[in-house]
Amino acid sequence: MLVAIVDDDRLQAEELAWMVRSSPLLCRISSESSNHVSAVHASGGYSDALPVVGETGGDMSSDGVDVCCFDSLEAFERFCRDGERNVDIVFMDIRFGESAEAEGIAAVARLFPRGSATQVIYVTGYGDCHSKVYATQHVGFLMKPVVQKAVDEAVGEALRRRAESSERPVLVASGGDVRVVLPRNVMWAESHRRLLCIHTCYGDVETYLKLARFAEMLPDRFVHCHQSFLVNLDYVTAWNNDRFVLADGRAIPISQRRRAVAKAAVLAYARTVR
Repeated sequence: MLVAIVDDDRLQAEELAWMVRSSPLLCRISSESSNHVSAVHASGGYSDALPVVGETGGDMSSDGVDVCCFDSLEAFERFCRDGERNVDIVFMDIRFGESAEAEGIAAVARLFPRGSATQVIYVTGYGDCHSKVYATQHVGFLMKPVVQKAVDEAVGEALRRRAESSERPVLVASGGDVRVVLPRNVMWAESHRRLLCIHTCYGDVETYLKLARFAEMLPDRFVHCHQSFLVNLDYVTAWNNDRFVLADGRAIPISQRRRAVAKAAVLAYARTVR
C-alpha cells in the first residue's frame, strides 16, 4: 500500500508522516505483510528524519505500507503520470507557497476524478476551503495542526472506502477489446515479462500490465505470493510453505521471500479450528 503526503511545508509533512506511520490500522496491515512501514521522500535534501529518495526514483516495497512525501504538486503529478505505483491514500494540502488559489483541490480533480480508487484526505490550515473540496471525491478534511486521533479516523474511513472500491470490476485492455474482469472471478494470475495472464472462471485474459500494479487493484484476499504469481484465496484448497493448491489441483508457487506474507494473508483470511 502506498500513502502519499503532498505538502510544501517540510516540518508539517514530516510530522504528518510519523502520525500516518503510527496509525494502528496501517501498522496492522504492515504486520500482516512485510512487518515494516517505510517512509521515503520524493525529492532530495529534505530531511534527515526520513530516508530520502531522489527525483529519479527509489525502491518502494509493494508489500506492507510505504509513506512517500512530495514537496510540490509538480513532483507528485510526475509520479502519478509515471504509473509505477498506484497511490492508495493521499493526504493533500490545499494551498502551496504564497498562492491563495486552491491548487491542491484542482490537482485532485485532475488526477483522481469521481470513481477513482485513490482515497483523498485534505489537510489545510485554511477553514475557508472547506466548502470547495466538495467538488471533488474525498474521504476526509483535516485542519492543521493535525492530531493523531483525526489521522486515525481519516485513515480508517479511507481503508473502508478502499475495500469497497477494490470489489468493483477492473477494465482490462486485451486483444483490441476492453474486458470487464470481476475480482471474485479471478482465480490466479501470472506474468511473463511484460505480459500478464489473468486466469478467470470464464477463461483467460491477456494484457500488458505489471503484476504488482494489477495486485494493487484487488481486494486483500489476493496474495502476491511470488514475483510472477498472484492467487485468490477464495480458490485455495491447501497450502504449505512452498505452494498454494487450487480447487482444480493446480499448484501456485510461493517464493521464499514471500512465505511470511503468504502465511499472514492466509491466517488473516481463514478461521482456525482449535
